[in-house]
Amino acid sequence: MALANLTARTALAVEDALLLAAADNGSVNSSIISNATLAVPHYPSGYTLPQIVVASIVVTILMIVVVVGNMLVIIAITTEKALKNIQNWFIASLAVADFFLGLIIMPFSLANELMGYWIFGAWWCDVHSAMDVLLSTASIMNLCLISLDRYWSITQAVEYLKKRTPMRAVLMIGAVWVLSALICIPPLLGWKVERPAEEQYPKCQIPLGFAVLEDAEFKDAEFKLKLNEPIIGAKTLVLLLDFVAVS
Repeated sequence: MALANLTARTALAVEDALLLAAADNGSVNSSIISNATLAVPHYPSGYTLPQIVVASIVVTILMIVVVVGNMLVIIAITTEKALKNIQNWFIASLAVADFFLGLIIMPFSLANELMGYWIFGAWWCDVHSAMDVLLSTASIMNLCLISLDRYWSITQAVEYLKKRTPMRAVLMIGAVWVLSALICIPPLLGWKVERPAEEQYPKCQIPLGFAVLEDAEFKDAEFKLKLNEPIIGAKTLVLLLDFVAVS
């Protein structure tokens, strides 16, 4: 709360200074004051008030679509008898991952992006980062699982459909979530970015071990590219799911 108040006071001080400077020049009017006030960034992210409002509305609509859409998919598969076949279990698993991404991860990520710093505390930063990795990885792996299921259903139509029992399907879905959980555990066990004890604008970052590319040069300018999802060996996933499917 104190940090938020400090940020607000800083923004107001910048606005006051801008208005006083315009008044000293003797060329200030109401429209200039209004436009100048809206153009002043209110947060360390550098976004102006109109940009924050527009981004908040667009992403909020997107989050509602993600949450409601995936919730309807889950309800349809669990309640409609015609949809309770094994291949739709994989789609339901994907919908669960995307549902919680839109419900838990996206709102806090949006606030962090628009404000430019993390205001929700170090403990929730660790949990949020771990859940971000868990759900993002589970979403990707569920897509791989659906693709493999479709591929085996075509190339091994008779044999695979006989072996794709409910128990094996549960084991395949469980393998996806267990692997995703194993990947998200390191940040909770200490593998994470060390934060300064006294930081005016605290950051919440994905652990350095999950960074894919750092310090790359582009047009003589240094930039950093970090992915929220770790890259997992595709062969490991395919071999594990293939073992479960054919065993």
